[in-house]
Amino acid sequence: MIALALLIAAVAVAAGFWVLNTASKTQTYKRIPGPTGVPFLGNILQLGKQMHIQFCKWSKQYGDIYEVKLGTQRAVVISNPKWVKEIFSTDTAFSGRSRIQCFEMYPDTPFALGIVSSEGEFWETHRRFLLRQLRDFGFGKSYMEQLVLEEVQEVIERFRKTKGKSVSDLKSVFVLAVINSLWTILTSKRFQHDDPKLNTLVENLHKVLFDLVETGGMIMFIPWIGRILPEWSGYNKLRKVVEDNRSFLEEAVKEHKDAFQEHNLRDFIDVYLNEMNKTVDTTSPFYGETAEQHLVAALGDMFGAGTDTTSTTLTWGILYIIKFPGVQSKFQQEIDLVTANSRNVSVNDRSSMPYTSALIEEILRYSSIVPGGVQHRATEDKVFKGYLIQKDTWIFPNLYHIHYNPEIWGDPEAFRPERFLSEDGKVFKKNENLMPFQTGRRQCVGESLARDTVFLFLTNIFRTFTIHFDSNAPKPPVDPMGLILSPQPFSVVMNERS
Repeated sequence: MIALALLIAAVAVAAGFWVLNTASKTQTYKRIPGPTGVPFLGNILQLGKQMHIQFCKWSKQYGDIYEVKLGTQRAVVISNPKWVKEIFSTDTAFSGRSRIQCFEMYPDTPFALGIVSSEGEFWETHRRFLLRQLRDFGFGKSYMEQLVLEEVQEVIERFRKTKGKSVSDLKSVFVLAVINSLWTILTSKRFQHDDPKLNTLVENLHKVLFDLVETGGMIMFIPWIGRILPEWSGYNKLRKVVEDNRSFLEEAVKEHKDAFQEHNLRDFIDVYLNEMNKTVDTTSPFYGETAEQHLVAALGDMFGAGTDTTSTTLTWGILYIIKFPGVQSKFQQEIDLVTANSRNVSVNDRSSMPYTSALIEEILRYSSIVPGGVQHRATEDKVFKGYLIQKDTWIFPNLYHIHYNPEIWGDPEAFRPERFLSEDGKVFKKNENLMPFQTGRRQCVGESLARDTVFLFLTNIFRTFTIHFDSNAPKPPVDPMGLILSPQPFSVVMNERS
């Protein structure tokens, strides 16, 4: 009894110190508003299956910044576009990453690996190295454009074979086509678009992410639930998919190690292995097993981003272009004006295609496929706009709210590419409030390739085909589904233009 009493007293004292410490940290700063939650679960039960919609509702209620509890995890949501740019650009304390270990290829390492999840000096060093090597191998140059156009042509030939018959699940058509150009300079290999093994890997990943939404994303916010209820929470399925992908990528690295020749560096993996081979400093980010695991994780990040986000954007693009009246005809008129419908559209044509540029911006805004961005983590206590953001708080940019804010866009529910054009329609106008690739220090490293890929695929597909919904299939709703907002399945018919 005495021992129990002492334990209770110790817990009470510890709790008291925690409350006083928290109060002392916050008493001199403005209080961050936010919804009331419940113990252990926080606000999770209020999120539903469309977290971005609830985030928008809370933004209207609490304003530009508010706090939520995702399980026991504190998170701050920022809905003011200027504040988003400022917090992610000016202070390294807001450039950390949260560890969601169930998604990691190497969850037992002392810190997260890969381009997306790592942080600090390790991340900065590898990010600089990645960008430098990708540029050296053709990233952003005409060589990369040619690789993309080869994939575009293969997709067009695949569509030609349908001969006006119904085509469904466009995303699966695009998945491996859009990653191939990048994968060539990473690994010197390209995938067959109908590769059954890789398509299975991608499909399984998409399915498990969709299932996570169905369970409210519990294992992201309450990690221990994956250990207690591994089947119900989707933990076992997710880990199986992650480990299958890791095995595939480790095999690619092993093949390069076996065939490595210092005088013949063929691609990014070779260059990275060469850097590892030269490194003798045990404190270097390029030393030993950790560096090799990072290479695998980074390849996984680029593979995932390339196959999922870009293919999803292309699928939304086709849906919007054929769904909203007048868009397809205006798009094709500009394509014809530039090419006389006698050659492929190239990246150099973009400056002469203001409507096309505006159309792609509107596709990115209207789809907002990553509605809460990729969350950051505060690496130390830091004040922002008079609010104390405590260490380890997650920071979400409320991109969906920003992209659908009527105070910014006027009529955000309307699909209207003209909002990005001058009044006479002749000049494309960027809008700094559109942030599909996020902003600041951790802005997407693949933005230029993603933009070029979307431009080249859409322009050359619609140069070749007029597309409409299959009249024998139900027309798709524009309501998205999944963790990355994806269109619901729909079917189209492609008729080749003369």
